[in-house]
Amino acid sequence: MDKILRRVRMAERQVARRAQRKNDFIHRLTRAKRNQQVNMQLRQASYEIGAAVRARHEDLELGPLAPRRDVHKLDAYENYWGSISTERALLQTKISDAQKEARAAWAGGVRYLCLRAGDRIVITEGPDKGKITTIAGIKKDTMTLELDGNVGIVNVKIPPHMAEEGKPPVQQIKAVVPVSAVRLVHPLADPKTGVVRDVIIRELKPIGITHDRPTREVFFQRVVPGLNVEIPWPEESPKTDVDYPGDTLRIDVEERSFIPTLLRLPMPEAVIDELRNKYSKFRTRHTPEYIALIEAQEAEKKLRQKGARADEMLLPLKEFNRKMRALRRERGPPQLSDEMLEKIGEVIARNKLARGENLAGKLAPAASADEGVETVQKAVEELSLGGDAQATEGEEQPRP
Repeated sequence: MDKILRRVRMAERQVARRAQRKNDFIHRLTRAKRNQQVNMQLRQASYEIGAAVRARHEDLELGPLAPRRDVHKLDAYENYWGSISTERALLQTKISDAQKEARAAWAGGVRYLCLRAGDRIVITEGPDKGKITTIAGIKKDTMTLELDGNVGIVNVKIPPHMAEEGKPPVQQIKAVVPVSAVRLVHPLADPKTGVVRDVIIRELKPIGITHDRPTREVFFQRVVPGLNVEIPWPEESPKTDVDYPGDTLRIDVEERSFIPTLLRLPMPEAVIDELRNKYSKFRTRHTPEYIALIEAQEAEKKLRQKGARADEMLLPLKEFNRKMRALRRERGPPQLSDEMLEKIGEVIARNKLARGENLAGKLAPAASADEGVETVQKAVEELSLGGDAQATEGEEQPRP
């Protein structure tokens, strides 16, 4: 069973590595395409700026002899005079998460964006700088705004496959504006004069963030940091749900058509095998029969590795010895009789007597050796005492 679990873990790691490599490849490919599109738009914008500068110089130098440029002629980027591409007008180029956060930094960030449809804003960048309008929609994938009114109208070239007969290849559409190019406009009272007037709010911050688990919605308020002035949300028109003949009635939706029970399975076993893939290499839950089969196979493999199969083929002598050992184990340990105990006691007593005689023989020479050592020590002491006496007597005699 451990082998199966190791195989499952190995398969999961392999799949995770393949998914990681695939995600890295897709990320690099997406980044390369995004950078390519951005570079193309930058080159196109630089070309248009240079062309405009050259045209202005020609108009100043040539005067009435200057050429007409509002003609049916394409430039180097396949655009007509005074028109741009649809990608530039609608900002369809995908941007990274860091770029999204940079665009929405002043409005509370991407997660808690403090802007909604219906807010009044002022454009701070581009040809429509200074115009006040209302937000019609928000595209959170690119952090851009759709505006109401005649603001942000540009000329774009219609692709050939979308062009209609009898209509010019250049049409007007509403361009989108990034969130970083606008600021909120809201009426506030002047603290000194008390006059209410429109004020440009350059920064917003979310407060009181609450999450509604049943609906998975997020509710919060927005304030101006530093002033602690709460900015109310724009009024939203109530949504009206239209009933159609094919809609399901609420009474049918709330009716409980399935009641689970512990007495039977919620679905047939065949359906479970189809949903869970009975033979999948990622499966970790197995039936008791399959577990018993795998354990038996592992036990047989271990016995084969230990050589148990070879031990089954025994020689006649080995088989006889095994039988005799089995019989001895059945008889149990032997029992000693009284005669055997008496003989054992005699042998023990005889051994003790012999050991005592040997000890006596060893101790006698040891005693004589001790006496010899004592005599030697006494002789040494006498000699030392005699030498000292002679030394003292020699000191008392005067020198000649």
